[in-house]
Amino acid sequence: MDDAAPPVHPNNRLNQLAGNEWLYFTKSVLQTSYPAAYGHDLRRQHGANKPPQLMAHIIEFFTKPGGTVLDPFAGVGGTLIGATTVGRVATGIELNPRWVEVYRQVCRREGLAEQETIIGDCLEVLQRLLAAGCQYDLIATDPPYSIALAKTLSGDRYAAEFSNRRTDFDTFGDDPRDFRNLETFEQYYEAMGQMAEKAYPLLRRGGYLVLIIRDSYQNGEYVMASYEISQRVRAAGFVMKGIKIWYGTGARVRPYGYPYAYVPNIIHQNLLIFQR
Repeated sequence: MDDAAPPVHPNNRLNQLAGNEWLYFTKSVLQTSYPAAYGHDLRRQHGANKPPQLMAHIIEFFTKPGGTVLDPFAGVGGTLIGATTVGRVATGIELNPRWVEVYRQVCRREGLAEQETIIGDCLEVLQRLLAAGCQYDLIATDPPYSIALAKTLSGDRYAAEFSNRRTDFDTFGDDPRDFRNLETFEQYYEAMGQMAEKAYPLLRRGGYLVLIIRDSYQNGEYVMASYEISQRVRAAGFVMKGIKIWYGTGARVRPYGYPYAYVPNIIHQNLLIFQR
C-alpha cells in the first residue's frame, strides 16, 4: 500500500495542502469536536479562548510552512499555539498581562516553543509594528465579540429544569482600552474598523485576514455584529471573500425565551475571511 502523502499542485502558492484538503476547507460550514488539549485546563480561565486545533486549521490553509501570522487579540494564545503545532512563526498582541502569563504557563508545561508576545493596546502596537517594517502572511484573530453587557441567565430561575443554564460570561478586565469595555455597539464597531485600518498595511499583498465573530441578541433584537464589522473592514480596504460557519459541538443550549417567545441560541460563530 502506498502511504505517500497526496501531491501538492505545483502552482499552489498559498499553502501546502493537497486538492482534497483544499476542497474540504472551502466548505462554508465547519463542525468540530476538538478534544481538550494544549493546556485547556489553564486556558479555560479565559472565557472566550479558542481551540488551538481550530486556529491551526485556519493557519494551514492560508500560509505555507514557515509563514508568518499575526494575532492582534491573542488572549491565552490559541492562535500562537496553533501556529507552533503547524510550523509557522507567530506574533500575538494582548492587552492583559494575565492572559500572556497563562499562555506562557501552557508552553512551559506542554513543552511548546513560545511565540513572540507583545503586551499592549493593539491599536498602538500595530502602529509600532508598521514603523518597524513588519509584514505578515496571515492575520488571524478572535477579537472581542461585542461590548460587555450584564450577565444573563446566571440566576436560579429554571436551574432545576435546565442544569446547563449557568454562564461565566463577564468582562475580561477593567482596562478602558479593552474593546469590550466600550459603551455602545457603534463604538465597538468603529474600534474594530480602526484595528482593520492599522492591520491592512501589515498584511502582505494577497494575504488574508480571518476574524472569528459571534453575533449577539440584546434587548429583544438580533444584533448582526458580523455584518457591521465586515462593513468597517471593507472600508479599510479589504475585499471580503466569504464566511465559514463554525459550530463547536460542545456549545451549551440555554432556555432563552422559554416558554414565552422565540429567542435564538447562538451556538455558531462566523469566520469572516478577507483578503488584501
